[in-house]
Amino acid sequence: MKRHLAQLNIATLRHPIDDPRIADFADALPVVNGAGEESAGYVWRLQSDGGDATDIQVFDDPLIIVNLTVWESLEALKAFAYRGVHRDFFRRRAEWFVEGASRTALWWVPAGVLPTTDDAKRRLDFIDVFGPSPYAFTMGQNQPALAMDRVGIDDARVQELREHLDDELLADDSRRVVVAELDDVPVACGAYRALDGTTAEIRRMYVAQSARGLRVGAAIVAELETAARADGMQRLLLETWPRQLDALEQFGFRHCPRWAEPTLSPDSAFLEKTLTAEPSRLA
Repeated sequence: MKRHLAQLNIATLRHPIDDPRIADFADALPVVNGAGEESAGYVWRLQSDGGDATDIQVFDDPLIIVNLTVWESLEALKAFAYRGVHRDFFRRRAEWFVEGASRTALWWVPAGVLPTTDDAKRRLDFIDVFGPSPYAFTMGQNQPALAMDRVGIDDARVQELREHLDDELLADDSRRVVVAELDDVPVACGAYRALDGTTAEIRRMYVAQSARGLRVGAAIVAELETAARADGMQRLLLETWPRQLDALEQFGFRHCPRWAEPTLSPDSAFLEKTLTAEPSRLA
């Protein structure tokens, strides 16, 4: 499957966008955005009817502005960012933005799929909690291409990894499956099933040895949580090995009473997380 690169950049203005001290920045936006759209490898950018994203408020602070774009490749994004009019624009950033308040996140999406601002915020949160990884990284990094897909049980990649999952779970029509590919090779999967109209259970996850240490398991959990929220779930449960508690607590999971007999170990930990209507920070 062809992939494109999504990119989010946020920065905090020193003054409101209509302040005269920000005028050079505001006046140059049409030129810079136009140059981006004419660049090789450009696919899409977030914009309002005004032609840019400065009036799209994503964070509580109205001075935080977002730039969300999609490119055919990392090379295409870098060519635009570090050359020509954008390079000159970028060099003046200290005049307009609070130093140290800028943040970026890059990640791969299927070609034709456009990221949302909620997607972008989740990737920023992931970097905050787990550090840069193939799931969410920054411009200065060279990460393997990690692609996450929500698929059906009949997807060929699920069948390839099926031996590592729970057959009972995969036979249940209420399940959802997420598959991760690293440089086009299926390396991980996870699934959940709905226990009732508001509660879902993550039953099994698997990460191949070749992908361990890259936060792929954490990425699977993040995607399953997002899928569960989109399906209207309000509570997410899982059983885990004790050694995995620290990572899952970073996601905001907390201990809860056992709801079933342990399937992993007599010492299994049973965890739950309340899912808010809007995506929140991981922890």
